[in-house]
Amino acid sequence: MSKAASCNIKIDLSGIERRFGPEQLRAKQEAFAERVAFEMRDYVPRDEGTLQDSEALASDYAAGRIEWDTPYAQRVHDLPQSSIRKTKNPNARSHWPEEAKKERMGAWDDFARRLMEEK
Repeated sequence: MSKAASCNIKIDLSGIERRFGPEQLRAKQEAFAERVAFEMRDYVPRDEGTLQDSEALASDYAAGRIEWDTPYAQRVHDLPQSSIRKTKNPNARSHWPEEAKKERMGAWDDFARRLMEEK
């Protein structure tokens, strides 16, 4: 059994459930998760690419789940930053979901707002 590294972003949708149907909300959730996952990939440590590539296969964007699923994902996630090689990805970070969130939450918030304004 692998130890996957994942992150959860929870959004209270109770105020908009009456405005959009379930299919519309699911499509908006999927668009949001795809955007977040795409931007988080910039921070994933890269050697052969297996860790970074595992995200697209393991994630369920429509359910809002973003996950890296390799036997070593959690171990790499928890490494000290000083242990992360930046040869193949100069933006690589340990704790990459949290680091991406720190740096990009404002843009994600703006994107979510725009999604909710669309019909």
